[in-house]
Amino acid sequence: MDQIPSRVIRFGKNPIYLPKFTITLLRTPKLSPYHAKFQVPLYFSKLDLRDYLYNAYNVRALSIRSVVQQQPVRDHVDAMRQFFRPESKKFMTIEMDKPFVWPAEPESWEPWGKSERAKRDQYAIDEAVGGDTVAIRKEALALREQAQALLEGRALVEEEEKKEGEQEQEKELGVEEVRKEDKVATKGDAQAALKAWKKSRTLKQIELDQSKGYKIRV
Repeated sequence: MDQIPSRVIRFGKNPIYLPKFTITLLRTPKLSPYHAKFQVPLYFSKLDLRDYLYNAYNVRALSIRSVVQQQPVRDHVDAMRQFFRPESKKFMTIEMDKPFVWPAEPESWEPWGKSERAKRDQYAIDEAVGGDTVAIRKEALALREQAQALLEGRALVEEEEKKEGEQEQEKELGVEEVRKEDKVATKGDAQAALKAWKKSRTLKQIELDQSKGYKIRV
């Protein structure tokens, strides 16, 4: 019985040492391990992909399916009401003779800075469009709350300063009143001492020989 001849696959003979194209291997968890999907340039053909995979990675492509995905119409960012259609994308799915399984995704993307990159990209998009209105409103409300807090803090500080000034004035007034009372008390004590001295002193009369009729009370 004659053997069934194997499929004859012919490759191109034009070697390429410095390729100018980019081929992206896409992660497709819904496909089987024997299938792989690539994003290729629009001018790329099935023969080009088969030659590239075999010569670069020693991967045999048994069958290849290609599809060109048309992009939706969108408007310009800089020019309003001017619509255009972005360049279409071309995808190719190959069937391999050996299976390939993608490695498991990491639990956290923090070491690779995925969240920071996503925030930076979103910020760039918002700035290009003109800013996110919701984010701007949130920032405005936050600034308003901060301003109110500052004003309330200043008002509290002013009230405290007023209270301190009033307390100082009260202290000064109290000191002055005490001084006045001390002065009054000292005057009263002096007068009382003078009255007591007047009551307790002895009266003596001295008569002078020359000036008759004059007497001195001691």
